[in-house]
Amino acid sequence: MADQHASPESQLVQLSATDLVRRLATGEVTAREATEAHIARIEAVNPTLRAVVATRFGDALREADEADARRAAGEPLGLLHGLPITTKASFDVAGLPTSLGLVRQANARAAADAPTVARLRRAGAIVLGKTNLPQAAMANECENPLYGRTTHPLSALRAPGGSSGGEAAIIAAYGSPLGLGSDLGGSLRLPAHACGVASLKPTSGRLTMAGHAEVFPGLEAIQCQPGPMARRVGDLALAMRALTAPDSAPGDLTPPLPWRDPEASASLRGLRVAYYLDNGLFHPSPAIRRAVREAANALERRDAEAIPWQPPDVAEAFGLFVGILFADNLRYIRELLYAEPIWTPMWPYLILAQLPNWTRDWLAGLADLTAQRATARLLRAARARSAEGYWQLVERQARYRERCLESLAAQRCDVILCPADGLPALTPGASAYTAEAASYTALYNLLGMPAGVVPWTTIGPGEESDRPDTLDISQRTAREVERGSAGLPVGVQVVARHWREDLVLRVMRALEESRD
Repeated sequence: MADQHASPESQLVQLSATDLVRRLATGEVTAREATEAHIARIEAVNPTLRAVVATRFGDALREADEADARRAAGEPLGLLHGLPITTKASFDVAGLPTSLGLVRQANARAAADAPTVARLRRAGAIVLGKTNLPQAAMANECENPLYGRTTHPLSALRAPGGSSGGEAAIIAAYGSPLGLGSDLGGSLRLPAHACGVASLKPTSGRLTMAGHAEVFPGLEAIQCQPGPMARRVGDLALAMRALTAPDSAPGDLTPPLPWRDPEASASLRGLRVAYYLDNGLFHPSPAIRRAVREAANALERRDAEAIPWQPPDVAEAFGLFVGILFADNLRYIRELLYAEPIWTPMWPYLILAQLPNWTRDWLAGLADLTAQRATARLLRAARARSAEGYWQLVERQARYRERCLESLAAQRCDVILCPADGLPALTPGASAYTAEAASYTALYNLLGMPAGVVPWTTIGPGEESDRPDTLDISQRTAREVERGSAGLPVGVQVVARHWREDLVLRVMRALEESRD
């Protein structure tokens, strides 16, 4: 599978964010040179990729000149001085629209930066523009009626994942060295896996969601989190140092553990890593299972101990995740999409939300009779709830979290290694029928634990699929996704206990070094 964007015009765009910041600080590279190189790269790849949907190139060049003047004058330099970056379209950037891919919000320009964007800019970053996302930011794809479809950087026949799909695509295509995305059920990690880049979802509540377009306003049981994306793991740590800078931004919690630099201890000696290849709900593609097995072996070669482990009843956990998100019957999302052309793979769920619970129960029974197991599970989980019914879900979520953490404690493990997704980069429209493939990421949103994805391998010839032919539409769609997937990237997911992002990044860095 040939990379359509494999020949960057400038070597500057191939540098990691960390390396580029180092050269910017010494004056080896000017901020204008770095900014011009990335603008040129975006202009070269974006006509086919369609990842960057709003730009501020003129302002970026002006800010680059100001950054160069500050360095020349010997002024103190920020952590990200002169670094070009991009952000997901759901974050407010002053002067640019925050649309969620909705036509009626095409000109809804933000008056100020989101606190997370402001932190990156105060550290010296230069925002080039905003990147595409699925309509209402609710799909593992990247398409909407306002900006169109973002394609995968390796194949126009594949989606880059979602909802931070545009961000992953432009980083993979060398148009940006560092980006800001967000993650409610895998929206940072799924596209990172699909596109072959790295990402980090922090512990729930670590970073504020102020200045991010609302999809589930008031939802606290499952918290969306901002997080960085880049081609190298070290760049994620660099971004997190800027994002966790203390500035009393609204919405931030006070973590019981302050931000720890993952470089403080690079050794894995004595670290016990729980790993699993299959969560028992959705069987991963062969290369995905191979990737986790190889990564576990690589960690053992670095003196860690890999312990086979299985999270308790992932079917129950994913049902809780779906149930909590559907508790209001998708009322707010349906209001967002009112009178909008529907360009989202969520359309079956929007139809489902129109049905009374008794009809869903009847359809679930029919689905069982016709061997549509995944559909039956979804129908039973996605119910309209009373306030009491919602509280019961949240109580069950708390009990499930206790069981999971107790299981990890019994194995004396602080880190988990597992698939990032059940499938490689999807074909357009497939996410509507393969929701359970995202259970590998959604589990850790339900639990609120920090999790990251690091690129590991590609799908080899002859290992595209070993999925049996069944009547289940979810599994049949999965087989179609797997067909022709040789050459696509495969990432692995690393998870740690709450507030231990440093462990996530340390293990990810070790895997990156083993892969290199």
